Amino acid sequence: MQGLYLMIINDNKVTVMGRKQLLGELTVMLMNTPQEIVDELLDLQFALERSPLIHMCKYPYISCDPPITTIFAPNRWATADDLKQTDDLLRSILEILHNTEIGSVLFGRFSMPQIDNVLLDKARYLSDEYMSSLASYQSYFNMIYMAIYDIVVMHECFYELELMVSPMYNSLSASDFCEQYQDFMFPDDEKWSTERLALPLEGEFQLGEPMITQYIPVSKEDGKWYFAEFLRMDTLQGLIKTDFVKGVMKGHLPHRCEHCGRYFLMTKGYHTRFCDMPSPENPKRTCKQMAYAKRREKEKPSEDPKVQSYKRCLDRLNKSCTRGSITPKQKQRLVALVEELYLKATTTPAFTNEEFEKMLQSKQLYAQLGIASRSRGRPQKQQTEQTQQTTSKQK
Repeated sequence: MQGLYLMIINDNKVTVMGRKQLLGELTVMLMNTPQEIVDELLDLQFALERSPLIHMCKYPYISCDPPITTIFAPNRWATADDLKQTDDLLRSILEILHNTEIGSVLFGRFSMPQIDNVLLDKARYLSDEYMSSLASYQSYFNMIYMAIYDIVVMHECFYELELMVSPMYNSLSASDFCEQYQDFMFPDDEKWSTERLALPLEGEFQLGEPMITQYIPVSKEDGKWYFAEFLRMDTLQGLIKTDFVKGVMKGHLPHRCEHCGRYFLMTKGYHTRFCDMPSPENPKRTCKQMAYAKRREKEKPSEDPKVQSYKRCLDRLNKSCTRGSITPKQKQRLVALVEELYLKATTTPAFTNEEFEKMLQSKQLYAQLGIASRSRGRPQKQQTEQTQQTTSKQK
């Protein structure tokens, strides 16, 4: 047990390989990995399995039935040329992983040392120098091969699981995820049991993962101390499944955005259909903003009371600025606040129509920003010279 991957779980947060995030975020990163990237990693996995170095691979650390098949592996010792070709493959894999979100978290700090080509060229085949170089290379081969193997496997597993839960998106709960996960792990009618837990599933998905668990006291910014779980494991399957399960236990549920198709975490007490990530069509706005903007374009203004309240408020601010009650800079700040309240009111069940109308009252808005209105009333109409002359003649 080497403990290649480290995670610390503290309440609803997790620190993975030194990066702190919400439980479940790592799962979402994996689910958002493009299929073409996963396919490319699968091709590179097959290429690694054709290398003689696959004979040294120690994965999986627990028994798997059936075991990983390596039918393409040459039945011979690896030569210096084999090692150089494999080195190129491993570096190509690392480059791909570094350019993915999940790979940047897990392997952002990792880089492979340069292979000693001079030593290999001069070393006699199967000599002590040759075998020493080969043995030192084994750990890099193991870690990278296991990583892409687990990424491909778990990406497919979560895709299948998402298909099972997607019909329930409107009323999705942690219980639904747990039930579907149980059906996914146990496709037959066999009940859960400790005997079944001890036996891995047939295929690539492992039911049990070896890991070392420690409970350590940590302090937060508020000065209070808490117990956190410190986990070390050798497989990405164990890391990802722990992140997923612990996240669901905290109510962090993966959900597919209806606007962009990417996955995000639902952590609120209500269900939302759109994510807060930058929209692909307009990165300056989120998918939630774009989706509701499109919806508002289709709606008639009279059909939405919040739209009417929003427009009346903007009209009042424009008139107040024209009359000199507020300065242009103050108007700019007030409009930004109104936009923020409007977005919140139309994208979440934050306010009722009546509450939103009250929030947009001038006194409420000015008070929030500490602006004192200089009330001047309606400006008197300016008389033209011609009007003044006419009045003077009449007198």
